[in-house]
Amino acid sequence: MQRYAIVERGDEASARLSKKLRKDLDAFLTYDEVHPELVISVGGDGTMLRSVHDYIDQLEEVAFVGIHTGTLGFFTDYTIDEANLLVYDIKDKALTVEKRSMIEIEFNEQKFYALNEMRLENSIHSQVIDVFINGEHLETFRGNGLCISTPSGSTAYNKSIHGAIMAPGPELMQISEIAGINHNAYRSLGSSLILNDSQHVRLETQNYHNAVLCIDLDAFHLEENVTIDVSMSKKYARFASYRQVSFIDRLKKAFL
Repeated sequence: MQRYAIVERGDEASARLSKKLRKDLDAFLTYDEVHPELVISVGGDGTMLRSVHDYIDQLEEVAFVGIHTGTLGFFTDYTIDEANLLVYDIKDKALTVEKRSMIEIEFNEQKFYALNEMRLENSIHSQVIDVFINGEHLETFRGNGLCISTPSGSTAYNKSIHGAIMAPGPELMQISEIAGINHNAYRSLGSSLILNDSQHVRLETQNYHNAVLCIDLDAFHLEENVTIDVSMSKKYARFASYRQVSFIDRLKKAFL
């Protein structure tokens, strides 16, 4: 590995740490923001998501590693006090890559990718959404919206709406309801649904007025009737692993 880049959150602590990292790493690596082989995310999980999307067209050539300076670091293997350890690991240890699944979202003849999730939400009025799995109608959902997450994203927004936590790795996606309406007039599944890579989801509705489509950190206001298709992507986010941090350890540090 010869080339690296840094994406940092922009606060004072992250900027200061990034400057120090560059000084240390430039002794044996070349800084290259255009075509890096390693991208170091300095911040929190939001910074890591931005890092992945900054290099979304180079995922096969880029590996990501994170230093946690924020409030939640589920994606990061190092704390701000372990920056020197990261430098030593990059210099002296062999790189092991962990692939993380992504989902692919298509609407309005455009294609997007999410490492965490996509959400179709409406905070103004109840959103009515017809849900199809592989072209077969599952339900007509009514409520604030739906969230479709990856295993990586299962511990993010999905967890806050009581979706299941999934270990990273499998090519799975999960549909979870956002404030679903369930009574004798309107019924929906009422629980999360986990799908594999042979299944795709289509969301249709007659009224997207005031609805917002969120894809990781990006948001799109939907003011017309569109169809949204979601499936497992052939793209992966490649995470550099220099130290073994178990999934259980990540869960304990983040939530317990």
